[in-house]
Amino acid sequence: MELQFESTDIFADIDPRLQRLLERKSRGIAIAATTSTEKEEVAVIAKVNNLSEWLSMNEVYPGAELGSTLDGEQIVTGRIPVSRIKHIKKSSCVVSLKPAQALKATLDINIKETAIQQDLWAQSFLGQQGSGVVVGIIDVGCDFAHKNFRHADGSTRLLAFWNQDGYSNRKSPYGYGQEYKRDEINQALGASDPYAALGYKLEDRAHGTHVMDIAVGNGQGSGFAGVAPAADIVFVQLSQNEFTPLIENGEKAVESCFGDTVALLEAMKYIFNIAGDRPCVINISLGLFGGPHDGSTLVEQSIDALVSEKPNRAIVIAAGNSYDTGIHASGMVLQNHHFDLQWKIPHRNPRQKEIEIWYGGGDRFQLEIIAPDGTSLGRVDLGENGEVVDIEDNTIIFFTNRQSDPNNGDNVICVFMEPDLPGGIWTLRLHGVQVTNGKFHAWIEREDYSQTRFLPPHDNSHTLNTIACGYKSIVVGSYDDSKINKPLSFFSSCGPTRDGRQKPDLIAPGHHIWAAASRTATQVIRMSGTSMAAPVVTGAIALMLAEALSYNKSLTIDEIRDILMASTQKNFPIIDQPERYGYGAIDINGALLTVRDKAS
Repeated sequence: MELQFESTDIFADIDPRLQRLLERKSRGIAIAATTSTEKEEVAVIAKVNNLSEWLSMNEVYPGAELGSTLDGEQIVTGRIPVSRIKHIKKSSCVVSLKPAQALKATLDINIKETAIQQDLWAQSFLGQQGSGVVVGIIDVGCDFAHKNFRHADGSTRLLAFWNQDGYSNRKSPYGYGQEYKRDEINQALGASDPYAALGYKLEDRAHGTHVMDIAVGNGQGSGFAGVAPAADIVFVQLSQNEFTPLIENGEKAVESCFGDTVALLEAMKYIFNIAGDRPCVINISLGLFGGPHDGSTLVEQSIDALVSEKPNRAIVIAAGNSYDTGIHASGMVLQNHHFDLQWKIPHRNPRQKEIEIWYGGGDRFQLEIIAPDGTSLGRVDLGENGEVVDIEDNTIIFFTNRQSDPNNGDNVICVFMEPDLPGGIWTLRLHGVQVTNGKFHAWIEREDYSQTRFLPPHDNSHTLNTIACGYKSIVVGSYDDSKINKPLSFFSSCGPTRDGRQKPDLIAPGHHIWAAASRTATQVIRMSGTSMAAPVVTGAIALMLAEALSYNKSLTIDEIRDILMASTQKNFPIIDQPERYGYGAIDINGALLTVRDKAS
């Protein structure tokens, strides 16, 4: 394949993914509609210093208002025309503008089995069983008909179900999807096919059903309850359209939303709105890999703002399953020297590929890309972008070297490769033009476990889920409770954050967990992953909030965190890896006793 480097005139002082979208737009590639955007639109998260000005902009279709950051600015979501990205970014009210990104389930996909009536939780917990608390699940696949999510009289335990993947002409949250309240769900449960009654397509072995059962299943169908069986439920089904390529009028089209982080934030806001003044905890067993890993993303700042807005709120996030998958590398670039990152790409790889490299704002690196045959394909300096094209002038590689991201002041290099590039060992050469620190961290953003990886010397540290590095979220790793020594799960991601904070916060059982199987009334399925560990902690927090509520007390997010961390079991795992197990293994009854002692 004959390749050639070209510089571009794409505006470089914006997020690299927005730069890439503008580059594709400039080549006439259609920007297709998604469930939450029209044609030629992109879903965005913005940090603004003047909310009224943002809301008054004609080009902006506003979404959720997510609260104030520590510096007094507001985070919002919205939809904007791709043609107006540069104009909107230059607005005096816009501090930061980011497109949505794809989310993946934090599930170890190699461990799955089905069974009937297996033991989910052999122990019972003190307290109120989650009564009076709202548990929000943001995921894919909600089997509202499974008996574990129904009362004894057969009625639903769901207060609301927002299917973001559904299409409707009626009013829906933030203008897309379909919302169903309790009465509509109950009516559907009386139909011969309750899923069809709601126009809902539910797959077998749905991730969200399994996660929901661990947190709040009542055992009415399977015979074994989850952690908080008396809690009420709000489920938000994320759109699956964002994960698949779209075709527009027979032509290859680029999705206007790079995934679902915007929809994720709108789901959080929706759940807290439904909960109102009731205690509420939200589970997120989803994530992504690229990003700064320092808590500065607009998603993480939004989470911090939402849970700090009022007491009795918490958001629990799975740490990720990337401990030994080769997605992270780090090193030092010296003045007037270079550092080579080797990136292995399998032959016949049909996926788009991305890498992010974060380094200090006081440094100036150049990026050089070297093909597997040793050919240098060009360099980009700090504050520039470039592309590699084939003989038909199609962009094959687009890469940027953005100066001073507005959320942390650091520089970030992004490399986007189109499918079916030659396989082999690609080299990303970092040249130290002006170095005061030299440290960098690189992450691969990829779709599944068969994808690309760094060659050694990669390292397993800093492999946390991108959105699991915030200051107020509760981040959960996984251990294997089925073994005597209760070892850490081999897949459970490792901290610390890039700015040196300890994450995950704690660990919970996430290995070989049995919970409800979708499209059945009583069966369960076994899955493993930090996806399964997170809802254990979500259920535990629901129990804590219910216990405090029984004493007419509230718990702030800091109190919730402190109680969980102080009550963990410190005597296992045997190996000393606090960067993987945080403060220890969850002790639910210990946490409940602490709540009771503080409240009484």
